[in-house]
Amino acid sequence: MGLLDDRKLAEQIRTGNEQALVTLIRRYERSLAALIRVRIGSADVDAVEDVLQETLVHAWLALRLQAPRHVRAWLYQVARNRCADYLRSSQRRERFIETEELALAVNRFSVPAARQRRVAVEVVDAFNRVPEKEREALRLFYLDDLSIAEIATRHRCPQGTIKRRLSHGRDMVRSELGVAKTKRRIAMSADRKPGMGSFPELRPEISIQKSAGTPFSIDLRELAWWFIVPEIGDRVRWADYEPARDDSAWKLTEVKDMAATRRAIIHGRSCVEIEMEVRHCRDRDGLLPLNHDPEKLPRHTRIWGIVEETEVHWLAVESMKSDGTRELLTCLDEDFGWDFGMTPRRVEDKDYLVEQAGGTLAKKEGAPQMFSHGLYTVRIGDRAFECMRVFDFDEDASERTVLVMAYVTRAGRTLLFRRYNGNHWGKREAPPHSWGVEMTWEEDLPHTDRLVIDGVKYVHNYDSLTDVACGIRE
Repeated sequence: MGLLDDRKLAEQIRTGNEQALVTLIRRYERSLAALIRVRIGSADVDAVEDVLQETLVHAWLALRLQAPRHVRAWLYQVARNRCADYLRSSQRRERFIETEELALAVNRFSVPAARQRRVAVEVVDAFNRVPEKEREALRLFYLDDLSIAEIATRHRCPQGTIKRRLSHGRDMVRSELGVAKTKRRIAMSADRKPGMGSFPELRPEISIQKSAGTPFSIDLRELAWWFIVPEIGDRVRWADYEPARDDSAWKLTEVKDMAATRRAIIHGRSCVEIEMEVRHCRDRDGLLPLNHDPEKLPRHTRIWGIVEETEVHWLAVESMKSDGTRELLTCLDEDFGWDFGMTPRRVEDKDYLVEQAGGTLAKKEGAPQMFSHGLYTVRIGDRAFECMRVFDFDEDASERTVLVMAYVTRAGRTLLFRRYNGNHWGKREAPPHSWGVEMTWEEDLPHTDRLVIDGVKYVHNYDSLTDVACGIRE
């Protein structure tokens, strides 16, 4: 029975085969419980188990009538709908399974031991203090279970607008609750290995000039933008450099080491496990080492990914918090796709950007989120490389979003990564301001480059250089 695929199991359930249901639920019980726990916003084992039981009962009854084509996706949608029912219920619910046969089938599966209960009242209060547009987007997405496309259709606006409202709304709720948002560039960093060359303490001189050569298409097999290919044996070192606010230098702040080490399986999908280490070197404005700080000691983390025919997929991310707690997020967790998800392998230059007067740029209609634009000669120190310039930013541009500009070789390897913050990204509208005393990034970093696309101003925030770019590895 365990060798049967989901579709065949569903067909057997349709004929009344209870054992087929047992096999199917064993296959997805843990991931369904994890999804439910996130959706209903509660670690209460009783609440999670109630919703899980209702999901399984609904699945049993529905599968007696039909066998869906994509069983796993259908099960997850059933769970999301039951979560929406739970959140709408004013009784937070005390319904029991009346059919003894179904109860026996469902109760064979347990949920992990109870975890700490979230403070629901604080969450609701924070939610209610969010502005109307963001609050409505959060309600439709998380409570009514509508997709971003459905919400955009209902409000007659671009999907990017809804994404931005959801992002702003979540940030506001986090701010109200005093919860720090995990920043990918910190959580996914890695330490240098003994015996390997060192990155310079100050960023090498960088010059970038447009080349007269013919642009080329890129097969980008890396996990963007962490520069490693999820294939066993691949390895990369890279370093972050941040500008001092007095424009004195770009200083080394973190060094990462990543190595694809072994095969793994995440939610039934074969993939590659990548080990990482991080070393914090300095802060933005000082040259004092931070390694003596217990909270800044090297943190070992891992990620899991896979190269497929047309895309590269993130499947899971493990990070270590300052208190030593390890956190694992997977592709089934809420919002995983916002920061990770998948990226296309084929990146092409189809003249998606138009240069305008004053050096500003405009993106053509129909341009994808990630595309290349122009062939360049990139000089890093005394080394020169031929690269395509690659852009990655939201379809609906806003000063609350970020932009990536990277320089990628013909072999599909990133040498230089540049992060630009939208001028108001992560900044509050009024004091107290976050991440510095200034209201905008233009005020925060007055000496770095600006880039204007479709009227949106982006401010150069930091650079990442790989080991090949710095001559540490050929």
